[in-house]
Amino acid sequence: MEFTYKEIQDILSHKHHIASTSRTAFRGRIQHMQRLGFPSGVNTGKGRPASYTWRELLLMGLAFEYLEIGSTPDRSIAEIIKIEDMLLTGLSKVILATEQPDASEQANHFLFAELSALLTLRAEDSWHQQCKILSFGDIKQILSSEGNDAYRSPYAIIDLRQFLGGMFTSVGEICGLNNQIMAKDIKLWASRQLSDVL
Repeated sequence: MEFTYKEIQDILSHKHHIASTSRTAFRGRIQHMQRLGFPSGVNTGKGRPASYTWRELLLMGLAFEYLEIGSTPDRSIAEIIKIEDMLLTGLSKVILATEQPDASEQANHFLFAELSALLTLRAEDSWHQQCKILSFGDIKQILSSEGNDAYRSPYAIIDLRQFLGGMFTSVGEICGLNNQIMAKDIKLWASRQLSDVL
């Protein structure tokens, strides 16, 4: 499944409830990401329209989630590029988890992201400590009355199930796709993503 630039813009606008009067400013944020070469592999050059796959749509969607929690576009993109494989693997596992419902607290569904503006200045080997995909059990530990010093505040927790639900709803509304066809296609993408990692 592929998406046009206009579909990407409309999907993200729909998901984030962008007012029609603010569409130009919103498009400017997307164009800023494109000028930064994000997501990689999309810019095809003059005269050739860009086409986006689930990978690019989900990465852009996550970049806008980061903007929603107060990150800058430059920092959001730098962080997502750094942990792209982890994010795509985590999203793929969440997508495929619907086929094997797991009621345990060990299923990873939450993106834990430190909000520090200094994160991109830290040594690369410490990034993985600040951006993780966590289980419900991990979240309970962080939010417990004892606290957990391994996770420094401030941070944001993004429920990847809610994120994906919002993205799929917006794709369905904008592209007029049948839910079953869309589900089959995204699960195929997720399976390929995981097999490429393994």
